[in-house]
Amino acid sequence: MIVTDILEEKFYNAAKNILISNLRVNEPEYINHKIVFVYDLYSLLSTKLSNGYIKALYELDLWISKREIEIINFSEIDNQELKNKLLSLSECSTVVLVQSTDFRLDDFRIRLNLHNAWVWCLEHNHLQYIKDDEIENYADALEYKMPYYESIANYLKSLSDKANTMTFICHDWSKLEVSGGFEDMKQNTWNYEWKNRWATFPIWECFTEAKIFDNLNGELSIYAYPDDKLQVQIVEPFKIKIEKSFITYIDPNCPEEYKKLMEKISIWEDNEIMVRELWFGLNNWISKQKKLSDVNAFERVAWFHLSLGKKHQIFRKKLHKDVTQRYHIDIFPDIKEIYIDEVLVFEKGEYLI
Repeated sequence: MIVTDILEEKFYNAAKNILISNLRVNEPEYINHKIVFVYDLYSLLSTKLSNGYIKALYELDLWISKREIEIINFSEIDNQELKNKLLSLSECSTVVLVQSTDFRLDDFRIRLNLHNAWVWCLEHNHLQYIKDDEIENYADALEYKMPYYESIANYLKSLSDKANTMTFICHDWSKLEVSGGFEDMKQNTWNYEWKNRWATFPIWECFTEAKIFDNLNGELSIYAYPDDKLQVQIVEPFKIKIEKSFITYIDPNCPEEYKKLMEKISIWEDNEIMVRELWFGLNNWISKQKKLSDVNAFERVAWFHLSLGKKHQIFRKKLHKDVTQRYHIDIFPDIKEIYIDEVLVFEKGEYLI
């Protein structure tokens, strides 16, 4: 068990770096705009992370005497009052949310309301789904390493955007091959720029998908997937087969829970299970050994994963609007090597650069 004051120090340093190095709240274009921090104490992780932010914010207030900072306990304010307060913020103000689930003031998450109002929003959500013995893992996953992750993301993008093929090889030597080129690779590396100052932490990933869905074929060995509560289940690897971007075979010995997940997708999406997103997680503080149970956090694992289902907000228009696009569920292949064209970019659990 880690000593408590060391853990508190990790969360304090993470919060300070997020504010100063990622959100850049001290830079001229943001320094005169308000910072609002909204938190809850409904889980152990939200409590520890909130304490780190509050300490960092009090120090920030001392560094910049005229900075307007407001700290709000979500359970101590009326929803309408909070909504009015947040939506009255000027453009380029910053809101940070630490939430055990998702804060909602109406039918939408707060982040969506703020994004439409050009108020910058950073959120930590689903914290109650992180188990108590994973709290240190979460603290480590927040470490500031933006230059390192940007270098990997830029390298992958430079290869992917002009590549014809990608090859994914699992430890059991099953192989998925994708050809015919790829969509413009998107990056999420904590680099908060104008019009891009919102995200869910932990972060660090880049993603693309095949330009031609028919050109995604092969087999993969799956070691992890989310259950119906979005909790990551790590299991003995089982095999799936993909033909023209659709699942055509699932190992009959796979967990019953996984079978039910596939059935749910199939029922809603025309009796098909489609593979779309090719996702490169970059966060090397997350792994099989340093797990985060919430799938939205675990998907940043420094490995590779796929999305099942036809839903994809970024590349949505590639499918006709009449096609049901309901699900986007991440599954995690037991990858040994990744090639972009002939270049080996991933081996032994690490990206090569």
